[in-house]
Amino acid sequence: MPNPSCVLRISMVRRLGVLLFALTTATCRVAPPPPSVAEPASASPREGSAEAVAATPPSRSVRTTGDESPEESVAPVLEQTSALRIPATQDAAGVPFVRFRIDVNQAPSRGPDNAPVTIVMFSDFECPFCQSGLEIVNTIEREYVGQIRFVYKAFPIDSHANAVRAALMAHSARAQDKFWPFHDRLFSQQGLSPDVLDRYAEAVGLDMPRVHRELDELTHAVALRRDLRQARRFGIRSTPTFFINGRHIRGAQSLDVFRSVVHQELALAEKWRREHGAQLDVYDHATRHGYVAVAKRGTRGGLNEDFIYPVPVGDSPQRGPATAKLTLVVFADFRCPYCARGHETIARLVARYGDELRVVYKHSLPPGRELAISAARASLAAAAQGEFWPFHDALYALEARFGEPDLSAVAQRVQLDLERFTRDHRSGTFDARIAADQSLAERLGVTGTPTYFVNGRPIEGAQPELAFRLLFAEELARADALLERGVAREQLYATLTSG
Repeated sequence: MPNPSCVLRISMVRRLGVLLFALTTATCRVAPPPPSVAEPASASPREGSAEAVAATPPSRSVRTTGDESPEESVAPVLEQTSALRIPATQDAAGVPFVRFRIDVNQAPSRGPDNAPVTIVMFSDFECPFCQSGLEIVNTIEREYVGQIRFVYKAFPIDSHANAVRAALMAHSARAQDKFWPFHDRLFSQQGLSPDVLDRYAEAVGLDMPRVHRELDELTHAVALRRDLRQARRFGIRSTPTFFINGRHIRGAQSLDVFRSVVHQELALAEKWRREHGAQLDVYDHATRHGYVAVAKRGTRGGLNEDFIYPVPVGDSPQRGPATAKLTLVVFADFRCPYCARGHETIARLVARYGDELRVVYKHSLPPGRELAISAARASLAAAAQGEFWPFHDALYALEARFGEPDLSAVAQRVQLDLERFTRDHRSGTFDARIAADQSLAERLGVTGTPTYFVNGRPIEGAQPELAFRLLFAEELARADALLERGVAREQLYATLTSG
């Protein structure tokens, strides 16, 4: 998702990525990525390595998902596959062509599990090019009956208003054993809306009260975010994106292109099964040594969602119980309009999640903006009187449009001792705490405001409420798993963010 944010330093402004593929390719695109360098890599990214993704933080961190292995290969760019080397281990196994190992084990699929050709499609139900791409896949399935396994991966584009809802409903359909009828119905025409989605769901016989309950509870958020993480890991920026036995095809290419690759893969599958036995898992053989991620070098392209960052709470202002399953650490600036927008989102989340959510506030301020620094001091002067959150809420209600006199006016509005407030505000007493927050933000790799960490996992910018709720669903599941293992509530956050 795009990251509306106030950037802290000129040097941190992100440059536009270079388009490495023909612009005529038929795709729906998200925002351009940070620039990447097309050089092959032979080891997966880890802290401090030359191949590490741009977002590798300078501070200690751990991976969140277990999806990546230190022994696996990482490609430095996805869209320019012709520039990549075949990994040595893949070459030694006699597997030609650059390939990417897409995990298909938990994804919806149709066709034989042992099919010689597996086509993975990252798609968006509102993307017209995905509809065209699906028609090509359908033709391939008809022409090569019993030889194709088709695997769906969700990649809803930010600009498509109903794409996430459609993807979540598709997972609900899968839970009711009606994924493919619903999938095909959605692609039967464009122009989706909540009402149209409900009508299609009813048409294929879904239990609608169950569908709506699962939408409200985000029952399938973990499955959706699994696909989104994998797409991001492979540098996917557009739909449709295909992988045929791990070979990358971007966009709705011609039927002849698909036929050519399928013919090559069928011939290879026949050869491999002669050499290794008729029961060979062709997809595993073809992709076992393929690239498993895309590394971006030469840029610090933001925080990495695949990492848990050890963000200490310390003595920062917080609301919500310390034993909450969700801890949301906010790095923000009262003078940042995006932080004001984010504050409204966080307020809705607090109302929705109640005691399951703890919010912690830390200051991340641009250099030289005296009013922002003064506002931070004022908030801590309010905290000294036990009124940080009333002051915080009242100041953000001004939507970043305030001057120095407004700080005293807000203090009066929340009934602070004005004499003490003024003395503390002007004293510089809290500068060390502000500096400590600033130092922590820098160590973590925070480059703009607002930046959030949910149990250590980052969200950058003033994202919509749904983006938080999807991540919250994952983190609630992670917290519940630790509690079931016997972790004490008092140790939950420390355990969630530790290595």
